[in-house]
Amino acid sequence: MEEVIGFGVAGLLVISLVLGVRKLFKKKKDLFDYEDEIILDNDMVHYGPFSGSIKNPYQKLVLLLAFSSSFLSAGLDIRTIDNWGIDSWGSESIMMQKTSDNTHSNLYLEMPRPFCICTDPIITTPPGNSNYNIGDKVEAMMTVDDYKPKKIVLHVKSIFDDGEYLLKPQYYPSLRYAEIIKIKFAQNVALDDMLFNTKGMRNAMKQSEKICLSGYDLEEPEIQETSLI
Repeated sequence: MEEVIGFGVAGLLVISLVLGVRKLFKKKKDLFDYEDEIILDNDMVHYGPFSGSIKNPYQKLVLLLAFSSSFLSAGLDIRTIDNWGIDSWGSESIMMQKTSDNTHSNLYLEMPRPFCICTDPIITTPPGNSNYNIGDKVEAMMTVDDYKPKKIVLHVKSIFDDGEYLLKPQYYPSLRYAEIIKIKFAQNVALDDMLFNTKGMRNAMKQSEKICLSGYDLEEPEIQETSLI
């Protein structure tokens, strides 16, 4: 009987010793170890503006309006005192526009982002009795102010539904300081001559450049289905 009790006590001591040793060498996880863990929970709602996770699709629009309503701007549509039009052309370009004296033709100067430098001018004009196709070339004489007339070539780049031509001039003289631009066709060309009063063009270019280099939204934002919010 005493031997049984002795073996029992010895067994309990061995078991206690083993458990104590395991507890002693087992690494205790510190509370700060959880700081670097990333908790992934599909049911969480993230309200940060850069979280990229919003459960309701209209909630994103509400947050956008709440954070950015003061910066939403309409599309660009300006008419200067010199009667130059300054308009947005999509979201990345400004287009300056001048109507000819007979109001039939229009001169356009594009200023695209990000460099905001005026590119080649383009002209729209009615076809008259002509019948040109896309890719055709039309010769003309261009006179800037009182300078000597210069021979230019007008490329037919496009034809609108109403028959108007979109012409891109080539070999034209400097237009930056021009106040009067005349385009005269030969007698065998069935297009009307053009006269553009371009006074104030330098100022229009400066203002357009300021707008182009700024963060102004050139295109009016389209917000739809707001009634569903």
